[in-house]
Amino acid sequence: MYAYKLDGFDKEWNYVNKQHKATYTNLPAGEYIFRVIASNNDGLWNNEGTSVKIVIHPPFWLTTGFKILYIILIAGGIAFLLRSINQRSERKHKEKIKELNQEKEKELYDAKISFFTMIAHEIRTPVSLIIGPLEKIMNAGFNIPEKISNDLNIIERNSQRLLLLVNQLLDFRKAEQGSLTISFTKQNVHDLLLYTFDRFKPMLEQKGVEFIFNCPDNKLEADIDQEALTKIVSNLLTNAMKFTESRIELSCVSYPESNTFRIKVTDNGPGISDQEKEKIFLPFYQISYNTKPGTGIGLSLVKTLVDAHNGTISVEDAEEKGVSFVVALPVKNTLSGENNSSSAKPISMPDLKSTINSSEQNIEIAPSANKEKPLLLIVEDNADMRNFLHESFSADYQIITAEDGIDGLEKLKTCEASLIISDLMMPRMDGLEFCSALRNNILLSHIPVVLLTAKTDLSSKIEGMNCGADAYIEKPFSIHFLKAQIKNLIESRKKLRQKFSELPFVPLKSIAGNNADEEFLTRMNTIIEKNISNVDFFNRFTCRTIMY
Repeated sequence: MYAYKLDGFDKEWNYVNKQHKATYTNLPAGEYIFRVIASNNDGLWNNEGTSVKIVIHPPFWLTTGFKILYIILIAGGIAFLLRSINQRSERKHKEKIKELNQEKEKELYDAKISFFTMIAHEIRTPVSLIIGPLEKIMNAGFNIPEKISNDLNIIERNSQRLLLLVNQLLDFRKAEQGSLTISFTKQNVHDLLLYTFDRFKPMLEQKGVEFIFNCPDNKLEADIDQEALTKIVSNLLTNAMKFTESRIELSCVSYPESNTFRIKVTDNGPGISDQEKEKIFLPFYQISYNTKPGTGIGLSLVKTLVDAHNGTISVEDAEEKGVSFVVALPVKNTLSGENNSSSAKPISMPDLKSTINSSEQNIEIAPSANKEKPLLLIVEDNADMRNFLHESFSADYQIITAEDGIDGLEKLKTCEASLIISDLMMPRMDGLEFCSALRNNILLSHIPVVLLTAKTDLSSKIEGMNCGADAYIEKPFSIHFLKAQIKNLIESRKKLRQKFSELPFVPLKSIAGNNADEEFLTRMNTIIEKNISNVDFFNRFTCRTIMY
């Protein structure tokens, strides 16, 4: 009789009688001892038996080497995962820092532009005080020595140059804020370029620069914004004038097959390196060898205006020497459009005007004793501008002055003005608030108002006219134009009163200049109609009207 046991697998002996075979399947890898005992015919068992050592080897993928490899791979995987998580976290952190830096740079950029714009608005007032008196001197009619005349011409040219730079900066700001409007109309491109050519030719000839105009198609018409295209060409010519040595060419060629035309401005200056050709249209960028004065926004403004025309601008090396700027624009374009730009966050700046003017001497000039002259009220916070306007109009008008809108309303309580000249940007009460207060006051709503302002954008003009202003004049202004505007407004008011007095049945709406005037005339007309047969009405109505 036999019995067997596999140490490490069987827990008890297996008694199999006379069977000489033992079968094991799916044994786990490891070392085992197979033991066998037997008994004789008398049933006595030999407990010592015999044994054999059996080694079951694992599959190769479960060997020690592979297990070590598995451990290494798992550890490597964990390390890679941790590293990926760490890198992802660092990348997000860097992106966040980059985003914050970009926001800070954008805020700083907007702050610079807002500051420059505010300064540009402030510069327009002193420029007005340069150009205005200069215009009076040059048009005074008396003989000026040649040397002084030359100096005056230098002052005039440089004041216009300063005005050009200010306007350029303001246009750039409009483009940044998305308020630069492009209106397409069909224009003769040849005539427009010829006008710009004639404007620059005397200046270039004076510097000894050969200026060539080449536009074979004198009937070329395209849908463009006339003012915008003039600014594009003028900026390119100004840029070429700074760097040319002896020659500038302005040319224009049409390409009917592609529905485009190209304007090219070429100079024979030192040229532009390939590395800088891609950067010159960036705001405030100036080429490395540039020693000429400039703001670095001219070409950026050109790029913005060209893009608004759905066109392209490129820089090419000239055939012999120098550089060519090529503007390609479509002949047929949308009849109206507006460029888009992200709104910029304005910077809060101190009121420099109030700070400066607080130290100026407040000069109050009493009205003239000549009662036949119309009375002008000048509302201006800048003392120099008040004095300049007073001196300019004192010969033909009685003048009273006020520092701001509140002061102006106080002055109107004691006098009857024929016309009001008011600045737009003033402390306490600005020109818009002052104009609205006038139009809402039935006793003052009939007085014509002329707004003087350094703001040149269309939205400010619309806002000023909506407040009831009769005229909106930008600084710097021509004093002769302002005089003509004031004279026409006063004369039109006189003719209107004369028309109403001679034609009593004319519709009231055709006479009233605003809602307050219309309301007053309607009420007065109703009272008169109700009391037309009352013989005692005249004296009572006259007294009540005077008291009112």
